[in-house]
Amino acid sequence: MSVSFEEREKWDSFYKTNAPDQLPWETGRAEPDLAELIKQGVVDEGRVLDICCGLGTQTIYMAKQGFEVYGIDISSTAVKLAQERCSEEGVACHLTQGDASDLKYPDGFFTFVFDRGCFHSMSPERLETYIRGIHRVLKDGGKYYMKCFSSRNGNWVNSFTEQDIRNYFSPLFKILEINEYTHVENTYGQRVYLYGVLMETR
Repeated sequence: MSVSFEEREKWDSFYKTNAPDQLPWETGRAEPDLAELIKQGVVDEGRVLDICCGLGTQTIYMAKQGFEVYGIDISSTAVKLAQERCSEEGVACHLTQGDASDLKYPDGFFTFVFDRGCFHSMSPERLETYIRGIHRVLKDGGKYYMKCFSSRNGNWVNSFTEQDIRNYFSPLFKILEINEYTHVENTYGQRVYLYGVLMETR
């Protein structure tokens, strides 16, 4: 099932009507755990994908670390703004508007996929298709790092327990590490709980 027109419009409206510092997920800086993975050499050299890249904050950071970076987002407005930011920062990234649950990249194209909030933004009926797509575009032994809402946040539509994550991903991925993080949103100062999960393709 592909993403609906209504869902595309919903996400695009976020970027059309809010300044970057009013977007709850936009920190304006590299995610510390992503920076640590790169510092530790966990991310292999080569092509990497920032899935649901938004305004390109993590995309730009990875490009500055020497990776060939691709980004995809459902919002054409977000992609346009991310392209402008890439130009301002003097980095070249391959950015595309598209459906993250229907990736058009070749098999085994990436060494690493970074997902900050994309998995938990998928409708439940698209989750398994999304996971298969991530697995397909990663090379053998490629790494996938995901941050998603923890069930500690309460009855949110897409929040997960650690066991939920294992059930969804274990058929195709070896789970290397699961940690829990907190994030204070820009808009309301609300504290949310996130799992950070490092995986490797089987």
